[in-house]
Amino acid sequence: MKVIGLLEELSDVYGIADFSKNEEELIDMYGEDICKYPYAIAIGHKMLEDIIEKIPLTYNNDKLAQEYLDEYFNSHNRVSVIADKIIGCIECEGYNAIKLDVSGTNSNLNLKMPFSNKASAHLAGIGWLGKNNLLTTKEYGPRLTWATVLTDMPLSNYAGSPMDSLCDDCVICVNACPGKAIVDLPDAKQSYSPVKCGEFLSNRKKEGHPVACGMCLYICPYGNEKTRKIIENR
Repeated sequence: MKVIGLLEELSDVYGIADFSKNEEELIDMYGEDICKYPYAIAIGHKMLEDIIEKIPLTYNNDKLAQEYLDEYFNSHNRVSVIADKIIGCIECEGYNAIKLDVSGTNSNLNLKMPFSNKASAHLAGIGWLGKNNLLTTKEYGPRLTWATVLTDMPLSNYAGSPMDSLCDDCVICVNACPGKAIVDLPDAKQSYSPVKCGEFLSNRKKEGHPVACGMCLYICPYGNEKTRKIIENR
């Protein structure tokens, strides 16, 4: 199938979710329009490694903090372009497709709330929601940005299933979070506090710094070989 070949060529990771398997839950959260298209293609794109590796320095260096913040948005733009190319391929095959990028919205859908691209990636079996509430993969950890393509192209043969968390008893991101926004609980909805995270970023902004953090993204052993070795040698 051409679209699968293009996904393998353009994306760092990708997966396909069959929304019919979780239809009731999805409709309850986002409304009926989220299942207007039966399949979701989750596309993951790596942020630039050299910028991610400088995250620990950003707390005392506003230039590096702004560089990371710029890369965060630039990477979303790059994955959005990839999604557009996938949509073009699908439409050339005679099927319909629309994009949900970082905004989680599309004018063709009437949703209760913006869609979380982490949800499509999780349902597709690409990774799991870590204690930091970031979609985490074995290959790259949480160092990815995401876009979702919804389509009626029949892709059931390629659909994955949600995977269990591999965080286990790891608390590296819990201990590293400067805003104390992560606790050691297995459920990401309970382990991560968006309020505390937001308060930390808001205080940084009030102090005149760029609104950037990313420590939990940087420190995760899945994606960071240095902290991975700590886990393996315990």
